[in-house]
Amino acid sequence: MTYDRKQDEFRLDVLKELGNIGAGHATTALSRLLGNKKLTLVVPQAMIVGMQESMGLCGGPESLVGAIYIRVSGGLCGHMALLLPFTSVQSLLGYLLGATPQEFSDMELSTLQEVGNIVVTSYLNALAEMTNTVLYPSVPAVAVDMAAAVWSSILAGAEVADYITIVQTGFQTDAEIIDGTIAFIPDEEDLAKLLEALGMGEL
Repeated sequence: MTYDRKQDEFRLDVLKELGNIGAGHATTALSRLLGNKKLTLVVPQAMIVGMQESMGLCGGPESLVGAIYIRVSGGLCGHMALLLPFTSVQSLLGYLLGATPQEFSDMELSTLQEVGNIVVTSYLNALAEMTNTVLYPSVPAVAVDMAAAVWSSILAGAEVADYITIVQTGFQTDAEIIDGTIAFIPDEEDLAKLLEALGMGEL
């Protein structure tokens, strides 16, 4: 990636704006779903990282993570995922269900999938707004597994770009902020299209 301080700062500002719009959409949608439980999304950081660097997200390839991911088609193609360290999965489900799970039944996985799908599609809608494109999500998949296995499932058979966009996301409850990461991995041929649509120039 060519380093240009002003250009890099601009790119991060664009991604931060994307994150804030997505967080706003997700907070609104979650408030309708959760009723009296408060869950606000915050965006502390955004970045563009290489695929190899992304493997270190959520603690490294052998770390246990929760993931909700979709295939994106339409004006831009790729994959979008919400990745949560295992402790974040436990904290989030504990807050929503009233008890911290040690094992995952259909109820826990269904809850994780429902909340994760709201978050991921909220960020997808923000991306569609900012790029002025029509984007379609697939049916969401959910997994709790080692990070390497999750990445393999997300990227199976895909020819993805060398760089991915990352939005660090926090679920803010009354008592804590639960860490998570939104990743958009464009298809190889769509990376330049994504950067152009966001006004971010070439990498």
